[in-house]
Amino acid sequence: MTGTPVTVDVMRLTPADWRLFSTIRLRALADSLGADDPHYRQEARFTASQWRRRLCEHAQCEAGIDGRVAGLIGAQYQNPDAIYLYSLWVDPSARNCGLGHRLISAAVAWARDCRVHTIRLRVAADNTVARSIY
Repeated sequence: MTGTPVTVDVMRLTPADWRLFSTIRLRALADSLGADDPHYRQEARFTASQWRRRLCEHAQCEAGIDGRVAGLIGAQYQNPDAIYLYSLWVDPSARNCGLGHRLISAAVAWARDCRVHTIRLRVAADNTVARSIY
């Protein structure tokens, strides 16, 4: 995709988007952890109500390229002063197009709207790709 002009849209998902969210989230988990991972298997069993609850309790932003869903990031309150960013994922076919930065920017904008003072995240020391994005 590098060098080709693309249309990128980033939006916060609502509880009405639970089907889309479940599809993206499971794709992300399968790509990152594998379908045999306990975390993937647990979320694969979520009900519609559980997916909607996740969208009510956490900010989930998705990114699309030319109308195709290609990325996801989550954010949640840790306490009144802090938000935790988690699960940044970009589809392998859409990497190196700036989606990671766009998703992080959307999550940070949400945190600013929430008027928190701290944004936290965890990145494995050996995950050089993620460390370079953050």
